[in-house]
Amino acid sequence: MSVAFKAGCGALSRGHGHRHRTGRPSLELQPPTNTASLVPSPTGQQQRLHQKRAGWWPRNVNQHQAFPPHQPWRGRCQAVKAADGALQPGALQPGLLISYKKDDKHILALVEAPDGKKNWWIVDQRGRRFSLPARTVSLVLPGGNYQPADVQRFAEAAAAADLSLMEIAWAVAAEDVRSYSLQEMAKLLFDDAAALPQYITFSMLLHDSIYFKQVFKGGVWSFEPRDADAVQAAQVAAAAEAAAAAERAAFLEAWNAARAAATKEGPSSTTAVQQAWKSGPHAERVASLMEFALSQPGKCAESAASLARDTLGLLRRRPEPDVAASLLVEAGLLRRHEPLPLLRLGRSIADFDPSLIAAAEVLRSAPPPDPDASTRMDLTHLTVYTVDDASTTEVDDGLSITTDEAGAPLLWVHVADPTRWLTPGDMLDAEARSRSRSLYFPWGAVPMFPRSLAEGPFSLGSSSSSEDGQQQQQQECCAFSVCASLNDDGSLAQLVSLGPSTIRVQHRLTYDEVDADLGLGPGMCQHEQLQALYEAARLRRAWRVSRGCIDIDLPEAQLKVEQAQLDALRPAVSCTKLSQWESAARLMVAEMMILAGEAVGSLGAAQQLPLPYRGQEAPQLPPQEALDALPEGPCKGYALRRCMTRSVIEPSPVRHASLALDAYVQFTSPIRRYSDILAHFNLKAHLRGEALPFSAAAISAITAAAGESARELGRAEGEVTKYWAAEYLRQHREQSWVGCVLGWFRPEMQLAAVTLEELGLESIVKVEFPVLPGDRLLLRLADVDVSSGYYRLYVEDRAAGPGDSSAAEGFSSDDLEAQEGEQEGSEGATNSSDKAASAGLCHSFQCAKT
Repeated sequence: MSVAFKAGCGALSRGHGHRHRTGRPSLELQPPTNTASLVPSPTGQQQRLHQKRAGWWPRNVNQHQAFPPHQPWRGRCQAVKAADGALQPGALQPGLLISYKKDDKHILALVEAPDGKKNWWIVDQRGRRFSLPARTVSLVLPGGNYQPADVQRFAEAAAAADLSLMEIAWAVAAEDVRSYSLQEMAKLLFDDAAALPQYITFSMLLHDSIYFKQVFKGGVWSFEPRDADAVQAAQVAAAAEAAAAAERAAFLEAWNAARAAATKEGPSSTTAVQQAWKSGPHAERVASLMEFALSQPGKCAESAASLARDTLGLLRRRPEPDVAASLLVEAGLLRRHEPLPLLRLGRSIADFDPSLIAAAEVLRSAPPPDPDASTRMDLTHLTVYTVDDASTTEVDDGLSITTDEAGAPLLWVHVADPTRWLTPGDMLDAEARSRSRSLYFPWGAVPMFPRSLAEGPFSLGSSSSSEDGQQQQQQECCAFSVCASLNDDGSLAQLVSLGPSTIRVQHRLTYDEVDADLGLGPGMCQHEQLQALYEAARLRRAWRVSRGCIDIDLPEAQLKVEQAQLDALRPAVSCTKLSQWESAARLMVAEMMILAGEAVGSLGAAQQLPLPYRGQEAPQLPPQEALDALPEGPCKGYALRRCMTRSVIEPSPVRHASLALDAYVQFTSPIRRYSDILAHFNLKAHLRGEALPFSAAAISAITAAAGESARELGRAEGEVTKYWAAEYLRQHREQSWVGCVLGWFRPEMQLAAVTLEELGLESIVKVEFPVLPGDRLLLRLADVDVSSGYYRLYVEDRAAGPGDSSAAEGFSSDDLEAQEGEQEGSEGATNSSDKAASAGLCHSFQCAKT
């Protein structure tokens, strides 16, 4: 029931921010619907009180059998104990009804018998009998000779009381502001101060947080009506609390319904489910859960974190981000295998912001003028090959080979030209800079540019076929082409040509197709030009080896899962070994990309151009005799990798030790790596004779920020790959795997690094018997937790003979520590970090193709 305040004689008057009491407050009570207005006089209020009480009292009180005759009250509550806590003689006795306090609740009980000097045996309203310290007694009701049944009847009568009577009682009591005893409050409410009305009054007052102040002092209860302002504030707070409780109850009901629907109906569009919650009454709660689950540690707004923790408490779950994420999965708001590390970096596997999509469509439909139109070379007469994985959609490099007038080979590298459409600092360029690079995951790529551009005009096009199999006209596309010739030893002889071009891609091939073709040998293969390119690549590699390049021959695990499987209970995930150095096609492409990077670096060094030069200090390698003692292949690659230093990007030339080059610029992946775009912008401006858009300082600042972002993204990629490696092993937990010992990881702890030969996964296992690099062990999964990407392998036996299966125990995938260094992928730089490969921290060749 709400209360309306009227100013006037005997009311509260207000003015200039001060309150003046002109007399006792006179209140007009606004009753609920279908209730007559109350007269603001004490007599009228009491009449209303009696009328309202009549609505429940006969049904809930008078029907009870008569109570035992009242006996004199033998002691007030404060007489229960003396100063030293001992019971006063006669204060309590068997047959009394009392209320005692426990956990901030007052509970009705019957006194049965003394239990020593300080305790009494009692029976509470639930029929439980126990010993109670006298000091916890908060009320002794008048009368005596009560029975256990009376406890229940008193409790039931109090529970049935109409608490709205408190508002009317307050209106009456507020006419004479003073402290009221419990007996006086019972008289006010029920015109009766007997035991039952007292207990009902006591219970109602304890439940009241709006109208009366409660004071318990010296064992005596007193109650004072609050002033009108306090009542109004308390009513507002109570209404808000009631609304919040109703909202919590409604949310809990809606959430349970959503979980049931998600379980019953199976996978559905998470976007549609999110939109339904977003437009519903509980949008704020769900948004807070999403933010809490998908924020990096310490980055979630406190308001969202507080509401999320409240929601998790309501759902009886631990207040942790991963728990929140699992709840969102249960309700269909996130897919079962959602890449949380990626989402926590603010990246989504969905498409770009609508404004960027719109900007991309404008660019496609109305291309800007080509700033290099007057100098763009027409190379459409060249035969161009692109060689990628079958799943590649962003084609950013192609190869050609021609001869000069003397018949010497000219090697062409054609690179995608996104800067033909971009302007430094525009919306799409800024987005690419903030993303720093494309990301690659087992289910596909998250591009640096909107897909309509990355897989459209930015990508090097290819021919298409009609339904009858006849090849149609190849698509012309813009490129940035590098043409170089080699000396007889494989070194760079001359940068013949460099600049924007127009090409046609006649042959789009996969690595497997090119490997099969090259495997036929000269004169037998279908594409003789690819054979010539491969021979040039072998010559190049021999030259770099002679200069001390460091090639790390280590296989990687290529994990694949369809995006549609991200909500499957048992997703179809595959894991295959991928080795760059076992593939002629990959070696060919890598060496041609390195050649282009060296050619651009040599031009930049000669012209003193600020470009993103990549370099690396020489590592401290083991003695040559120690390396020679290792088996060729992964064992030697593992030893070399542990020695690698991290590569750097500088705006001026710096030696790249592992590539054995004096100047090298990453140039060939402008769709997928932003530092390559910087090189394109500055090179094209230089060729046009214009001021360079990026100074040395700007390149340093941009690449430093991009480097930090790339490391964060690399960790996210690694966490996602760990997840799927763990899921793959979980699905094959009964299988044994042959692992090749790469070397001791921590010999003092008997920890060895191994690679699963069939899968290309690396792991750390504890081996309690002597092994050497190259030895083979039979490994098996001991434990796995997919959600954290954790798995542990143990040694089952030696793979090449009988062994003691109890001599070795498993070790966690999380114990493989990363070494300093960096993987440079298909451009042939092999200075990779000592990745936590046991947890699957490895990219496919396409993923790392740089």
